[in-house]
Amino acid sequence: MRAILSAPGSRGDVNPMVAIGRALKQRGMDVIISLAEPYAPVAEAAGLTAVPIITTARFEHLLGDANVWKPVRGARAIFREVAGNFLTKHFDVIRQNHIAGQTVLVSHPLDLASRVHRDWDPATPLVDVHLAPSMLRTLDDPPRMTPWAIEHFGPQWLLRAAYWAADRFVIDPVIAGRVNQMRKDLRLAPVTRLIDQWWLSPDRILAMYPDWYAAATKSFGPRLMHCGFPLDDAVVDSAADRTAQVLPSDRPIVFTAGTAHQHCREFFADAVAACLAIDRPGWLVSSYPGNFPDQLPPSIQAHSYVSFGELFPHASAVVHHGGIGTTSQALAAGVPQLIQPMAFDQFDNTNRVQRLNCGRWLRRPRHLAAALQQLLDDESIQRSCRLVADSMERGSPTVAACEIHRLLCSTGSDGRLK
Repeated sequence: MRAILSAPGSRGDVNPMVAIGRALKQRGMDVIISLAEPYAPVAEAAGLTAVPIITTARFEHLLGDANVWKPVRGARAIFREVAGNFLTKHFDVIRQNHIAGQTVLVSHPLDLASRVHRDWDPATPLVDVHLAPSMLRTLDDPPRMTPWAIEHFGPQWLLRAAYWAADRFVIDPVIAGRVNQMRKDLRLAPVTRLIDQWWLSPDRILAMYPDWYAAATKSFGPRLMHCGFPLDDAVVDSAADRTAQVLPSDRPIVFTAGTAHQHCREFFADAVAACLAIDRPGWLVSSYPGNFPDQLPPSIQAHSYVSFGELFPHASAVVHHGGIGTTSQALAAGVPQLIQPMAFDQFDNTNRVQRLNCGRWLRRPRHLAAALQQLLDDESIQRSCRLVADSMERGSPTVAACEIHRLLCSTGSDGRLK
């Protein structure tokens, strides 16, 4: 049996998919994953067959655009890349590696090629892996997608209208043309409003977060199954990762703006100033050394990629961008969070952390030092962090792999469950 996975993104996208792939491999399945070239070693270290379909040069070019980290322009840029380059290349990966009756597709939400293949070949089951609840349009508790106060404050009819307008004027113009051209070539009817309902698998959706993190997503049952946070760093044994072996003893404040962010030099400069202002040690974490200030005081250390699962339990607080991987690791470690969201699912994750009383939204970077001091002094946040950490369960990649394997074994030649 074979699983074909997709991970068209950075570490936060790759790590969970690799963890699921490793668990499938342990169940005796052949696992192939398409991803960006810089992360091929991560997949190969887990025993997976990596197929790089986004070159390092292309990946760096895309993330080198500062507009990628803007609320609306960032989403359009990512969708344009997925529709323009990833779509046909991953479809080719599927066709080249597909074994009739023995293959399951395991897709990242931005993998539209697998969704097209599901319509073209219904006998091959499709499992969506949703890493964050922002991918689902829940009208009772809609995900927050921007920093703007006016977002989705109104009745459901107004929210439906807003979603329609976003699809009609922002999303479909970017991706529908390429998707429908592929569908036409396969003699499939065109589709509209692609990210409203169509992009969701009709077979199974695996939510890689616990149900208490986004209770409204239960409305997508029974095809949606909550597996819990993956909490897998996928650290490979290389010189760039060996900093993970030396953990701090002085409980520093950890600062990270995401492994793929190349434009956060100001973020780290503010971090140094804040640490000095409140007399706290700090760890700066980024894959791009150019993000760090040229001179650092003795109480501040700069590091490349580090296992957050190992580091965060030794931190007094985490200041970050709101990515779901960083957010979940901080929740699991029981450490307070101060979040400065920039794009994508980050606003929604920030909102959910605030609801849990496990952190705060940093809306004005100039208030970083004061906000950090308040966060560290707030005993109610400390208590909430401990309660959430105690409720966390491990092993979600194994749970996901078991469901994927079960689905493949129970699917007949006509694509229906046996």
